[in-house]
Amino acid sequence: MRLLLAVAVAVAAVALVRPAAAQAPPKASAAVLRGDLGRVAPVSASAGSSASKSIPARLPDGVELGDGFVSVSTSSRSGEAEAHAEADDVDLFDGAVTASVVLRSADATAKGVEYRGSVRDLVVGERSIGDVESRKTYTFDGGKVVVNDGGAGLTVTLTEDRDGVPAGTKVVVADVAASFGAPAASPTATATATPSAAPTATPTPTPKPKPRAPAWKKRLLSTRFVFPVGGPTTIGGPFGSFRADTGFHEGNDLFADFGTPVVAVSDGVIKNVGSLPISGNRLWVYADSGDQFFYAHLASFAPAAVNDRHVEAGTILGYTGNTGDAEPTPPHLHFEIHPDGGKAVDPHDFLVAWQKRAGAALTDTTERPGALVEVRDFIGEG
Repeated sequence: MRLLLAVAVAVAAVALVRPAAAQAPPKASAAVLRGDLGRVAPVSASAGSSASKSIPARLPDGVELGDGFVSVSTSSRSGEAEAHAEADDVDLFDGAVTASVVLRSADATAKGVEYRGSVRDLVVGERSIGDVESRKTYTFDGGKVVVNDGGAGLTVTLTEDRDGVPAGTKVVVADVAASFGAPAASPTATATATPSAAPTATPTPTPKPKPRAPAWKKRLLSTRFVFPVGGPTTIGGPFGSFRADTGFHEGNDLFADFGTPVVAVSDGVIKNVGSLPISGNRLWVYADSGDQFFYAHLASFAPAAVNDRHVEAGTILGYTGNTGDAEPTPPHLHFEIHPDGGKAVDPHDFLVAWQKRAGAALTDTTERPGALVEVRDFIGEG
């Protein structure tokens, strides 16, 4: 009897550790295009990772795109995930369906998944639809179009054979998905009552170390980066604000006089020089550090703004303007920071630091676009 009692006490004194049930990690995926014709720029991320991609040079038959970009990111700490996709100058099945821009975003939180986006300048068959902000369905001779349906920006399904493409073929433009993954709880310990013991002193709790800032934050404050506008500038356009055309404002607007030089913030390679309906004259700088920087609404490009050209920090790339959807606004540069080529982050603190360090404005002796020229009428003089 005494032996059985001793065994029972020993068992009761052991704490039973039960790990919490495993939770699925947050996930996000996006593609500029998917469906029966193939996939264009597909990306995915999970458990705290991120990714981005632009469209390749070669596209599937029956699809024409002027440009396109996708980005995804997840947070293992918060469990949140987001995905973004954009396709520009879309032309499907030789003009059967066209649009200037297709945008779609998915944000997954503990409250659920929220989809945002729009299709601009939509044309279905011979019918000009215009801008579409909500879910709509249209038909054309030999096909069906669904707009803003969940994670799909634009879905086209052929109901008849068309130019050698069989009926039933389905194409989705700007496709996004995101799912919330609650972080796993810490293991819990359950203990039953144990025989009383002599009181012991309570140890002083060890303070938890502060979480380290991501490496890119320290890197972006280093002297290798310079302010992107070479003249007096007001930093505005708050990051994260809602925009009717793009949904999420992923940068800051840097307001300066029309034609103020815009420069490379770092040594790197120039990419995607061109013009789009929303961004206007735009380009990317793929820095040697692995970070990427987006410039939009330029009045014009400088001679150095050539695709795949390597430039040094401070090289003039163009001039501030209001091209694209910024036409009604004062001239400014829309500027984004994508650390390690991932999702955009709030550039404000870095811009303030770079601007303070810049000191005197960049001296530029080149003629600026749109500069006023004095014209004098010499008729009748002397």
